[in-house]
Amino acid sequence: MNSDKGSVSYRTGAREAPAPGSHWHGRGHRMIRSLPDDLQTDIPSLSLRTMTVEIKRLRALVQSLEQHNSDLEIALTTAVEHGDAIEIELRATNDRLRTEVRERVVAERRLACVLEAVSQQKQDLEVLVQTITQHSDDIDLQWLTRYTEVEALTRLDGLTGIANRRMFDRMLEKEWSRALRARQSLGLLICDLDHFKAYNDRYGHLAGDEVLVAFAGILRDACRRAPDLPARVGGEEFAILMPDTPLDGVCQVADNVRLALRSQGLVHAGSPAGVVGVSIGVASLVPLEADAPSTLYSMADRRLYRAKTEGRDQVCAS
Repeated sequence: MNSDKGSVSYRTGAREAPAPGSHWHGRGHRMIRSLPDDLQTDIPSLSLRTMTVEIKRLRALVQSLEQHNSDLEIALTTAVEHGDAIEIELRATNDRLRTEVRERVVAERRLACVLEAVSQQKQDLEVLVQTITQHSDDIDLQWLTRYTEVEALTRLDGLTGIANRRMFDRMLEKEWSRALRARQSLGLLICDLDHFKAYNDRYGHLAGDEVLVAFAGILRDACRRAPDLPARVGGEEFAILMPDTPLDGVCQVADNVRLALRSQGLVHAGSPAGVVGVSIGVASLVPLEADAPSTLYSMADRRLYRAKTEGRDQVCAS
C-alpha cells in the first residue's frame, strides 16, 4: 500500500486496481493507457485540481486537432478544385496543340504543292529561255517587223499609205516650233476633191477608194524634199506640210498637184468638168510667239473654202 496525499491504490498482478470509491474504472484506465506517451497520465494519482487542469489541456489539444483536421479538409478540397481546373486547362492546351499540329500538317502539304508548282515553272522557264536563246535572231526580227507594223498603223492612213491626221497634227506642232526658233516660213496646202460624194454615189465606194489612192500618189510625187509631208486629214481632204517654203513655192506645188490630177482624166459625170478635179487653199507664214499652229491651218482652210465657192478646180492663195 502506498500513500500519496491521502489516496490509496491497489495492485493486482501486473495491473493496478483503483481504490474503492474511485470514479475511475479499468476500462477508462485502459483508454488512457492507449494514448500517446506524452498524453498518458496516472489519472487516479492526480488531485481534482490537477485533473481539471489536465482536462482543459486535453480539450485544448482536441480543439487544436479538430482545427488542424478542418484545415486539412479545406486544403484537400482546394487541391481537388485546383486539380480539376488544372485538368481542364491541360485538356484545352492539349486540344490546341492537336489543332496546331493538324494545321501545320495541312500547311506543310500546301507548301509542298507550291514548291512543286514553282519547281515546274522554273523548269518551263529554263526551257523557254533556252529556246529564246537558240532562236533569238528570228524572234528579234519578228518583233521588229511587228513593231514596225504597229508603229505604221499609228502614223499612216490605212487606205492611202500616206500620213494620217494624227501624224500630220504632230508634225505640224513640231515644224511650227522649229520655224518659230529659226524664224523661217512654214507652208501648207489643203486639198479637197471636187464633188466627191456625188462620185461615190454614182460609181460606188470601191471606185471612190481608187480615186483616193491615186490622188495620194500624186501628192507623194509632188513632195520633192524630205521634210515635205503629204497627209490624208479627212475623208476626201488632203494636205501637204512644207517647212521653210514661202507662199509662191507652196502655190507652185499646189498648181502642179491640180494639173496632175486633171491629166489623170478620171471620168466624173457628176462634175461640170467631166473629170475628177480638186480645190486647193494655200498659206505660208513665219510663226510669231502670239500665234499657234492652228493659225496656219485656219488660214489655208479659209482659202480652200474660197476656192470651192468661186468655181472649184483651182488654187486660192488669198
